[in-house]
Amino acid sequence: MRPLDFLSMVGICLIWAINAVLSRYVIAVAGVPPIFLSSSRFLLAALVLWPFLRPLPRPLTPVVATGLLMGAGHFGLLLSGYGLISAALAAILLQIGVPMTAILSALILKERISLRRIIGIAIALAGTIVVLWRPGEVSAGLGASLVLLAAASLALGSVLLKGLVGMTPLRMQAWTATTSVLPLAFASTLLEQGQFAKVSAHGVAFGGLLLFSALIVTVISHTAYYRLLKSYDASVVSALTLMFPLMTVALGILVLEEQTTYSFWIGTALAIFGVAVILFHQKKAPLAVGV
Repeated sequence: MRPLDFLSMVGICLIWAINAVLSRYVIAVAGVPPIFLSSSRFLLAALVLWPFLRPLPRPLTPVVATGLLMGAGHFGLLLSGYGLISAALAAILLQIGVPMTAILSALILKERISLRRIIGIAIALAGTIVVLWRPGEVSAGLGASLVLLAAASLALGSVLLKGLVGMTPLRMQAWTATTSVLPLAFASTLLEQGQFAKVSAHGVAFGGLLLFSALIVTVISHTAYYRLLKSYDASVVSALTLMFPLMTVALGILVLEEQTTYSFWIGTALAIFGVAVILFHQKKAPLAVGV
């Protein structure tokens, strides 16, 4: 990998880590409702990316289903989880999406799972269990469950994305944002209260995160990541994403003063090692995305 592209990957992971920590702060500290925040993010992204909606994809249903899974399903659940658990824990739990994708690929696409990949899945699951083991902490259990469901939603969406033809990164993101706005807005209306009052009380933090997540994360970092997947072997690019949870842990400790335990670090090491075993065994890109 060229040095400039490696630095680009470092920047992508840093952007994801900053977004995770900022989201945790705005939701858990400032008290902004997570589903409302997610809906607002996709509304802004949809307005920016609307020119990429055309021409209308055929068939439309798989595109909408994929967009809902990778957008409303993933981020609605993930941001809700941010209100209950630390950004560091959420970042680690999201890595379980890699073995989830491998399992779903085998079930849906009939891809063969090698012995080495099975071992990696088992190690990653063991690490996740160690990280999650918090007897008596109901909020942590609920928050962790929401993040794991978010990872599962993204994993299923990623598998479905393999079957989509002619969907460039920006075009897929345009459809993801557009299909996610209304479901999230409806869910926020039903499940959350005082959205505008809380946003008004923390307008600077909300507005800053909204612009960062919609424009920097959605439009820039995700597009750059998919372009790197087209240029290099996925085992190299995907393995480098392991920088994301490590950066998030560091930022969570430095910025939010999040506390960790020995079991957290042991479980983190196991989970990341298991994911690395899976990723380094991968021979081709997990997502068939055109540039």
